[in-house]
Amino acid sequence: MKIRLLLLLSLFSLRLSAQRDTISAPNCKQIFISASYQYGFFWAHRSTMDGLVKKHLQGFEVDVIRTGTGEHSYDQPYHYPWIGLAVHVIPLGNPTVLGTGIGIYPFINFPLGKRSRIVKMNIRFGWGAGYVTKCFDPLENHANVAIGSHLNVCMSLRYDLMWKLNDDNYLEFGIGITHFSDGAAKLPNLGVNLPMLSVGYHHAIIQKLCTKPSPEFETKSEKTLGILANPHWHFNTLVVTGFNDTDPPGGNRYAVLNIVTSAMVRTARKARFGAGLDLMYSDAIRKRLWVEDSLHTTVLQNFQVGGKVCYEFVVGRVFFPIEMGAYIRSRYDNGLFYTRFGARYLVGQHLILNVSLKTHWARAEYLEYGLGWRF
Repeated sequence: MKIRLLLLLSLFSLRLSAQRDTISAPNCKQIFISASYQYGFFWAHRSTMDGLVKKHLQGFEVDVIRTGTGEHSYDQPYHYPWIGLAVHVIPLGNPTVLGTGIGIYPFINFPLGKRSRIVKMNIRFGWGAGYVTKCFDPLENHANVAIGSHLNVCMSLRYDLMWKLNDDNYLEFGIGITHFSDGAAKLPNLGVNLPMLSVGYHHAIIQKLCTKPSPEFETKSEKTLGILANPHWHFNTLVVTGFNDTDPPGGNRYAVLNIVTSAMVRTARKARFGAGLDLMYSDAIRKRLWVEDSLHTTVLQNFQVGGKVCYEFVVGRVFFPIEMGAYIRSRYDNGLFYTRFGARYLVGQHLILNVSLKTHWARAEYLEYGLGWRF
């Protein structure tokens, strides 16, 4: 929950910054290679995790980054953000129980303020795949109460200062947090949270000369996005699936199948608002009703129906949904409200690719993967 609050505050500050000043496109596109050293600690956010902490952490990261040049519809509203791919390796300070966390993820580095400044602040957000070399095992590694599977989602949020030495070289000083979690696909799933300080160096290895886009180019670029630029209401329908686990750890995993719908209206190039309905089925609920209440239920009886309000943070074809819902019908009592956070990508005019996490406040229920269609 604290990580999600940090993310929401970051998105809010990003919206304020994007409205504060307007800047022109840079006159060249560059490809940077960068390396950074990270120093931090394992955040034991539950008392049961205190025994996992052994020492402070040292990690390293390598990035490949492309600068923004005005070629995309999101460049100007977000001050020409840098897009990159990061690979980081962080030994978790307890090699026999936790091992090492390895993350590979795309990220967006949003400038806060005018690009012409020698020293500027950025918000960097990334989300991708993670691997933890040591996970829970009931026989061989029962002390690891943080991570239940090797494969995880890796999320990174960082504030950094970029110091421009010259056009091809930058120094970076950052503070942020890295998170590993499998979304309760396999318990335990308390998650690994790593607050880190970082210092890095960026060097341009490719530079392509270009000119500032003309107004005609910018208009054409916006039109090519078609439905993205449409200010009217549109409708999304997605079919998503996943897996979740139930206590005690080490048991079977259960399938999830949801139909997720929403009606959205775009209020700016950076945001959409709306509402929707969800039809949700998790086979784990059938087991919980049997174990906890001795109830035999059918598939239809286990469906949950929810209504929700929706917000989407838009970066061109990529958008990050934040949804708050309430159960209209549910046989299983896991609270009245649920939330969903994720990332979606629009392919062409209508096809949507989705990765999201459904939670009940601070407790993850399952990860969702699927496809959708925009009408």
